[in-house]
Amino acid sequence: MKVTHTLIDVGGYWAIRIISLWVQRLPLNVALALGSVVGGLTCFLSGRRRVAYSNLKSAFPESTPKERKRWAREMYRHMGMTGVEIMRFPIVRKEYADRYVTYHGYKENYLKHRMSGKGVILLTLHMGNWELSQIIEGLRERPMAVLTRRQKYQRLDQLLNSFRQHYGSLSLGKEKEGIRGLIQTLSEGGCVGVLGDQSGGDEGVWIRFFNRLTTSPKGPMALALKLGVTVLPVFHIRRDGPYHEVFIEPPFELVRTGDSEKDIQINTQNYIKLVEAWISQYPSQWLWGHKRWKRTRTKRILILSDEKTGHIKQSEALVKQMVQAGMDKTPPYEILTEKIEVEFRSSRKKRLFPYFALLFIPWAQGRLSWLRFFLSKESAERLERATPDIVVSAGASLVPLNLCVARENLAKSSVLMKPSFPFNLFRYDLALIPAHDQGLMPRGSFRTQGALSDIDEKSLNQAKEVFSHSIPNPERVRLSLFLGGETRDFKLSLSDIENLLAEIERSSEKLRGDYLITTSRRTPDEVSQFLKTRLENRGRCQSCVIATKDKRPEVVPGMMALADYLIVTEDSLSMISEALSSGKNVIVVKMRQNGLSKKHYRFQELLKKEWGIPVVEAKRLSEVIGREGDQAISQYREHERAKIRERLENLF
Repeated sequence: MKVTHTLIDVGGYWAIRIISLWVQRLPLNVALALGSVVGGLTCFLSGRRRVAYSNLKSAFPESTPKERKRWAREMYRHMGMTGVEIMRFPIVRKEYADRYVTYHGYKENYLKHRMSGKGVILLTLHMGNWELSQIIEGLRERPMAVLTRRQKYQRLDQLLNSFRQHYGSLSLGKEKEGIRGLIQTLSEGGCVGVLGDQSGGDEGVWIRFFNRLTTSPKGPMALALKLGVTVLPVFHIRRDGPYHEVFIEPPFELVRTGDSEKDIQINTQNYIKLVEAWISQYPSQWLWGHKRWKRTRTKRILILSDEKTGHIKQSEALVKQMVQAGMDKTPPYEILTEKIEVEFRSSRKKRLFPYFALLFIPWAQGRLSWLRFFLSKESAERLERATPDIVVSAGASLVPLNLCVARENLAKSSVLMKPSFPFNLFRYDLALIPAHDQGLMPRGSFRTQGALSDIDEKSLNQAKEVFSHSIPNPERVRLSLFLGGETRDFKLSLSDIENLLAEIERSSEKLRGDYLITTSRRTPDEVSQFLKTRLENRGRCQSCVIATKDKRPEVVPGMMALADYLIVTEDSLSMISEALSSGKNVIVVKMRQNGLSKKHYRFQELLKKEWGIPVVEAKRLSEVIGREGDQAISQYREHERAKIRERLENLF
């Protein structure tokens, strides 16, 4: 590795030296045209253009893909010309500055304070050719010091500094020695150029930049406040080819509250607002290709919904854990969540989409409008506008779309449940796969016991308090029945339901209490009507909630919190998983009908063998009621949540 590093350093040094000697001999317009072409090729070949595109979309969500691509191309071409200009610094003369560089506020703002004998900080950003000022001031025999970041390669760093320092200006590194030199220069009434738009790293001050909480260097404002020097905001703009304009604004008004840390934060934030305004005016001239929001406490999470209740609950459970993990950080994460219901134009296009996506994913960025062929207008438009950092979906059908949206925004992809072939061969940033799913798993996937659930003690208690007001005697509830629904091959018969209700009556009588019932959205209308008629006089049933009619969020967790025993029909894996998370005694009821998938039966075997959860026919229900089940699964679920939390922290 060290040998490779040295080879790159030496090779790069000589390559730049030779190229610089060549471009110094070319006419200026020819050299800049060459730099523009090289910049354009770099944009085409470099993966950093994707970073630039996603950053532009995040900062300007109302812009179009065409605008973002154009801004990114112009940025690369501009950077190519800037590189050529830097290599030509040794041959620049005063006539060049007079002809090609126009200053605004030079005398009234810059010279006035530069000649006052008081130190001056020129606070600028990576816009236009920010390196020009030090060269021009050197030509005018007013050299300045510039705070620079040391480059990775030593010889290349020295070569770049030789260009910068050609006319007497001084490059100071950000190490302790460089900072001491900077302080000395300011204390002696000198002038220092500082870039103030970069990330401040872990030691920076937290500010909001284009609506995202991130860090910025605290040094410039800390020095200005401590030394009492003047801060002049400076903005460089390339107008056309070699022509530049430099805007030197009036002294930055420093806020002083008496609290030094607060003062640094307020003044840095005020400066960043000014930076935002200039970048918004000239978006193609800022350096978008670096990961400016790598350290951010604002995370945008997009949930893709197929409108299946179980899948939505799992996605929301994962997001809930993300929020909890983020709130424990200092400062806490700001989690912004958006849910988009994915609606396909037809079942045929839904079946066709995975084949299209397989080829489309690598080229998806900037082309999400192509999804309009497959999706409804509203779904497609919302997906085009979304700017997520993390995309969450549950169920195999949404995995291809998840990957497309993640590619568009360079977001992290999180999937729940096993992706189908060939998408199970892809790598995901987070893949939570239930243990009952078999076959080839995605790389780095994490196995869970059942479906993910957000049921915990806090949510149970909150729901219990609300739901208790809707039933006559909540203290008498002993059982809660969660009735599932039908699938393509699994059907519910009214005779099965009647037998089950009879057993529920006997069991509640045995426990000297009452029971509650809720259906699912998959429960057939005839079953719901049967329940309504059968339980009209109520008896021991205090409440029968029809899910398609009553969508109160507190119903399911409230029923779980009130009952001692939770009885769930075998067809609903997500409801069984939620019940297991409650810590209550769970009984899974087998219906007489067949037609469930193999994974249902694998899950049942796992429940019986690993956790001792009863899986019985309806006629045996009263027989197992009263037995205390093995609640080791509750402890396992807590352990599982802790492991998932570790994954989430890595995801952030």
